[in-house]
Amino acid sequence: MIFRDNEAVNEIVSDFAASLKSRGHRIAGMIQAVDLAQPCDCREVFLRDVATGEAISILQDLGRGSQSCRVDTTALAEAAHRVARALASAPELLFVNRFGKLEADGLGLYAEIGAAAAAGIPTVVCVSMKFIDPWRRFTMGLDEELPCSAAALERWWAAVKGRSAVGGLSLGAAP
Repeated sequence: MIFRDNEAVNEIVSDFAASLKSRGHRIAGMIQAVDLAQPCDCREVFLRDVATGEAISILQDLGRGSQSCRVDTTALAEAAHRVARALASAPELLFVNRFGKLEADGLGLYAEIGAAAAAGIPTVVCVSMKFIDPWRRFTMGLDEELPCSAAALERWWAAVKGRSAVGGLSLGAAP
C-alpha cells in the first residue's frame, strides 16, 4: 500500500487486519502502531503482531536533540524473526509494517518480504512515497500498488482470494 506522510496508513491496515481476523482468516505478520498520546515528534512506535496482539517497541530513546536513527535494530531483528516464523505457518495473508530506509538498503525486513513473495504468500507492505523508487527496483513490477484506502485493500483481497480459489498464485507483495 503506497502512502503519503499525511495518510492514516497504520489505522487503515490495522482495521483491515482486525476485520479479516474476525472473519476467520489466517493472518500473520507485523503492523506498525504509533502512540498518538505523546504530543511530540518523539512518539513511541510499535510493531504489533497481528496473530497474538503482542507489541514490540522499535525505537530507542537516544536523548533529547539526538539526530541519529532511533530504530532499535535488536527489536527489528525480533520482528523479522516473528515474520519469518509467521511465513512458516503459511498464512492466507501476511502483513509487513514497512518497506523503508533499512529495506531500501537491503536490511530490515527485506529478506522476509522477498521470502513471502517467493512462497506466493499474499503480503501487504506499507511503502512511503519517499521509498517508492527502491520498492519498484525491489519488486521489478511483480507487485500491485494500492492507494492508501480500506476500499482498495478490500478489492485487492477479494481478487487475491478469487485467484486462490481457482488455484492461482499471488506473485509478489501488494505495497
